[in-house]
Amino acid sequence: MQFNEYLKSCRENNALTQEELVHNLYSYDIEYFESLDTSTLSKWERSVTKPKIAKQVRIINYFQESTGIALPYLGTNTIKEAESLICNIGMQNILEKNKTYILDLPSGAMNIDEFKVYPLRHSERMNSLLDINMDIHNEMNHIFTQVTLAQFQTWALHPSNLFLVCEYKNNFLGLLFVLRLKSETYHKLLNFEMKKSDISEDDFASHEEKGCDFFLSFYALNQKSASILFVRYYAHLIANQNNILEVGGISTIKDAEKIAHNMNLKYFSKKTTDENIEIRSFTQTLAHVLASENVLKMILEKQKCPEE
Repeated sequence: MQFNEYLKSCRENNALTQEELVHNLYSYDIEYFESLDTSTLSKWERSVTKPKIAKQVRIINYFQESTGIALPYLGTNTIKEAESLICNIGMQNILEKNKTYILDLPSGAMNIDEFKVYPLRHSERMNSLLDINMDIHNEMNHIFTQVTLAQFQTWALHPSNLFLVCEYKNNFLGLLFVLRLKSETYHKLLNFEMKKSDISEDDFASHEEKGCDFFLSFYALNQKSASILFVRYYAHLIANQNNILEVGGISTIKDAEKIAHNMNLKYFSKKTTDENIEIRSFTQTLAHVLASENVLKMILEKQKCPEE
């Protein structure tokens, strides 16, 4: 979908005329929309021109507030439909060149159609893949944030959690593990009032209740596999936006902070260990995660019309 299509869809689903939307946007944010008129709005909807990306974000913010939905009128998409909206190349704005989490395995000859992303619990090699994860997890995490293999095994089987594996021709290329937690547990973790190892099954939010996504592990052998994993994750966010409140995690690694920043996550709290190592937590509401410049560039920036 392109921005002009999305803008028109939002306006029509709100039963607004172009004149009414111009008036509402002006009232909502005079700094951004002081000079907006129906002629300009009409050009946006016809893809003759488009607003600058920062202005697109404010337009989405307006519709978020008027509907109470993180990304209005895209919440009915399935995971597969949401994936088709997201540009793999645009995902590089979020992941950048991240040497800690993304290795440099050559991928130029790899056909992207032969990459496969699926839930870890569906794999016959689940235990061996978790062994790989444990080696990576122990290397990248301070003892305060580490969990056991038995916990990973239990959590991977829980239907609320999103444990994704990326393969190419049956060869492992990456993983992305996210826990779906009750809001109270999520904020205890971010405030360092409990450890990840303290999490029990009672702390997981069901699909029927609102919960928070907590990043547990991410690792990829090249940029393509990293992008495909994150495309699937953002598709998950779009398709399940009615039941996700916040997204966040904790880390001691600078490259994790870069990804957090590019995802529009904000610094929340910190803990300094006895070894003087600083562990930081990051979080953001789903509305601000999805209505960010990087995300809009991925899903609504494919048209070639000039910016105004």
